[in-house]
Amino acid sequence: MQGFALDFEPNTIICREGDPSSDLYFLQAGKLLVCTVSGSQVKVISRISAGEFIGELSFFDGRPRASYVVTIDKCKMIQIPKQEISGHLPTWYNRIGANLTKKIRMLDNVIHASNLRRSNAEESKPLSIEEQRNLLKLITSQDT
Repeated sequence: MQGFALDFEPNTIICREGDPSSDLYFLQAGKLLVCTVSGSQVKVISRISAGEFIGELSFFDGRPRASYVVTIDKCKMIQIPKQEISGHLPTWYNRIGANLTKKIRMLDNVIHASNLRRSNAEESKPLSIEEQRNLLKLITSQDT
């Protein structure tokens, strides 16, 4: 089993909402912003720091990416293709992961529909209007 080392510059889109990829990523260095876009509003879901994974929901259920992931600064990541690791995991582990993923996606839908937000949470602190404009411009310019 082998992952692929990747280096990214700031303001690079790692994942796009709706992407079909199911690879798992481990962030070795840097910071990432996880967000969704609704019209012209960019909503912060989370900020990811070194030592964390991204893509675990799609890894377990094979569904498209639920949000955008953008580099905040220079990042070093390990991409772990699903086909590389899935054969090494026991069936029960994949079932637990799929079950937890289903519950997380359901709760995510409830949170988004209710417009709930964590108070005083630095990792989900909203972006300024200017930051939203810049991020929206980045996302829409790379989507076309």
